[in-house]
Amino acid sequence: MVNNKSMVENEFVVENAPVTVAVPAAGGVAALPVRIIPCLDVRDGRVVKGVRFRGLADQGDPAALARAYEEQGADEVVVLDVTATTEARGTRLDTVRAVRARLSVPLTVGGGIGGVEDAAALLEAGADKVAVNTAALRRPGLLEELAARFGSQCVVVSIDALGHRRGAYEVVVRSGTERLAIDAVGWARRAVELGAGEILLTSIDRDGTRSGYELPLLRAVRSAVRVPIVASGGADSPGHMAEAVRAGADAVLAASIFHQRNWTVERVKQALARLGVRVRPAYEEDAP
Repeated sequence: MVNNKSMVENEFVVENAPVTVAVPAAGGVAALPVRIIPCLDVRDGRVVKGVRFRGLADQGDPAALARAYEEQGADEVVVLDVTATTEARGTRLDTVRAVRARLSVPLTVGGGIGGVEDAAALLEAGADKVAVNTAALRRPGLLEELAARFGSQCVVVSIDALGHRRGAYEVVVRSGTERLAIDAVGWARRAVELGAGEILLTSIDRDGTRSGYELPLLRAVRSAVRVPIVASGGADSPGHMAEAVRAGADAVLAASIFHQRNWTVERVKQALARLGVRVRPAYEEDAP
């Protein structure tokens, strides 16, 4: 385990203690229609996917896939440059521009954002929101700066969490290669206090496994914050997505099931409607 004092300004370690913040939506179900978000993990200008960030295999062209998912009914698209931080560079702007040229729905972009100017370049290239991870842990004040410059609605904190001991979850960074002695739930709460308007919450234990979302993690973060939570890591079916929504997710993100054509976004929405989950547009009329 690395020494988190070298990573985080003003060391921030929180035990996974009970919290009393009210859940925004009654019964753990999102009050607004749930967003379905395909994720494009990008390396060297190509979409890739693996298991727990390992064994990345080529899945196609990001702009073409983004367009196809929008045509299927995607509410948003997330593009994550998965090697930008480890290679000490920013997200490739040409990839963002190419995706935006073929996409009209909201676009969130993350990877290698080290400061306000990096975020500004991504927004100018076509992103609607920026997702920050490692840089915010190194310097939490970055979230305040981003919110002041662009508004909290543009600022997503991306949290990669790994199961730890006694049911706690530890933050990991650099594509899951570095563990930090930082409680994921406590960091989510602090990030929102600093200005994050949304949380992209990924379970490293579940990523690419298609074994379902990490529901205890979702419930714990939902109890701690009031901003929207995007559940990530482990989706294999609309049933898994419905479970995530009932655990507190406002949006569900998936990659493998879309890239490998097990499901289309439209079919996912139809199935979710039959499971009683509100989606956009309203597919309730298709439900039996």
